Amino acid sequence: MGILAFFAVAFLAVHCTGLPVMEVRGRTEETVMDKILSANSDTNMFEGDIPQTVTSRNGIRDVSKVWATKIIPYELKAGDFSASEQNTIQQAMDEYQVRTCISFVPRTTETDYLYIQKGSGCWSYVGVQGGRQDLSLGNGCVYKGIAIHEFMHAAGFWHEQSRFDRDDWVIIQWENIQDGKEHNFNRYSEVDVSGLGEDYDYGSVMHYSATAFSSNGSPTIVARLSGAPSLGQRTGFSDTDVAKLNTLYSCHMPVGWSDWTEWSPCDDTCTKTRQRFCSDPNGCTGPSVETQTCPWPCQVGIHPDCGEYYFGGSVGEITSPMYPGNYLDAATCRYLVNATAGNTVTLNFQVFDVEDHASCGYDVLKVYDGADTSSRVLASLCGSTQPAPITSSGDRLLIEFATDASANGQGYVIQYTTVPTAFSCTFDADECGFTQDSDDQFDWTRQTGATPSSSTGPTNDVSGSGHYMFIETSSPRSPGDAARLRTPTQSASPAGFCLQFQYHMYGTETGTLNVYVTDGNSVLGTPDFSVTGNQGNNWLTGQLNVAGDADFQVVFEAVRGSGWRSDSAIDDVMLFEGGCA
Repeated sequence: MGILAFFAVAFLAVHCTGLPVMEVRGRTEETVMDKILSANSDTNMFEGDIPQTVTSRNGIRDVSKVWATKIIPYELKAGDFSASEQNTIQQAMDEYQVRTCISFVPRTTETDYLYIQKGSGCWSYVGVQGGRQDLSLGNGCVYKGIAIHEFMHAAGFWHEQSRFDRDDWVIIQWENIQDGKEHNFNRYSEVDVSGLGEDYDYGSVMHYSATAFSSNGSPTIVARLSGAPSLGQRTGFSDTDVAKLNTLYSCHMPVGWSDWTEWSPCDDTCTKTRQRFCSDPNGCTGPSVETQTCPWPCQVGIHPDCGEYYFGGSVGEITSPMYPGNYLDAATCRYLVNATAGNTVTLNFQVFDVEDHASCGYDVLKVYDGADTSSRVLASLCGSTQPAPITSSGDRLLIEFATDASANGQGYVIQYTTVPTAFSCTFDADECGFTQDSDDQFDWTRQTGATPSSSTGPTNDVSGSGHYMFIETSSPRSPGDAARLRTPTQSASPAGFCLQFQYHMYGTETGTLNVYVTDGNSVLGTPDFSVTGNQGNNWLTGQLNVAGDADFQVVFEAVRGSGWRSDSAIDDVMLFEGGCA
């Protein structure tokens, strides 16, 4: 693949949902990012160390933003740095020269150059800006690792945890982030930031530390992979940082054209591009940009990060682009839901947070009673009040979400159903005929609001105001204790069933949630669904196909983890005839 899939980081689309989550390891030494945030505590930088004027992602794929000659001219502001500090800065520059093809040279007459000064805090713009480009290594910033970090910004890299696939690799603990600092954890669109062929790098010098922007000292970022290294760097480059720099700058190529970037995703004009840059001061022959038109199902005007357009099957879920982070500005998404066998479509909103306006004139989600926007409008929605369920009159329903260029929210999670419901329980009225097993160690508890123990369990049910079932794992519970909850017996059906439920597993000592489909025997065997470890402070969707060739029960088994921060919960259990989408 080609080089520059510009900026920040490479992406391997590996789905890690359900893997155990490691506990954050203790540290005796600050990471590079810890030091930067400490030095910048009185500033208001974007993502902690990027000037607030950099608010657009436009041009991140633009190879004109790299230092095409692979030489970065610089000037140190006279009188700002002592001899010792100048030596530290030089050591950071030497690391680039030794390990990459990028070199830093004192500026003579170059138009584009870095102006390194002792400003307020540690910060840098991202990529070549044109002309004099300020970079600050202020008080508390003149360390080799910090200089390497800021120089990587200048060379064209954003922070590692902002890459588009980061939620496959880490959990953002939103509840621990300082109020007003949540935007520092937004991830970038794949349209704006693409890959350089490397796996996610927990140890990158460009990665936040585990407690970056924490309001309470608890982690704001937790690795999904068991045994993952500590987050961030203390001194300088990781090997992956070096590999990405060398790929971005085509360090294996002689003077002339760089490698082509990989093709970008199709944009909202249904065009994809690839680019290259010329490192020869005498110029190169040939184009620097190539474009291709994307075929159907690409739709002009629809943002590619919206995800799928067609939805079907008995049950499914639709989420806003970039969820659980804030949705995109200036984007339009459409989703067409097709019902099964002439049934209707019902939408249930699990999460809803769209910029509010009296007439929904800014950002709006519209639901059309048919296959296109000429159909009757069933609802125009905005704000943060959870909408009531919506049902189509026919077998198709279109959802359109359109945003303006400013102010956004978390968006939406919509569950749709297109077939009759065989069993449904929200636990709001009662326990719906569920029974507790008598041969386990303890019982599930019906609850509204937060669980009694802090830093574990949900704070509300899926709807925000109803009930759910959970396990309370404080004393006298012991590691490995299990609680089992059974549905009423369900009748067989040759069409089979789709089981869908919501689950919540939050706490640093969280154990395991198992789901079994059984004929009523006490010996359960191998789970049909199983998740272990901390999955973050949010409700997630579980889904399972059930054969339905005999009468059956569904058993939810929650196993206590190593400590009391191990509450698990379930809500909104539903069975639909037919297989899952």
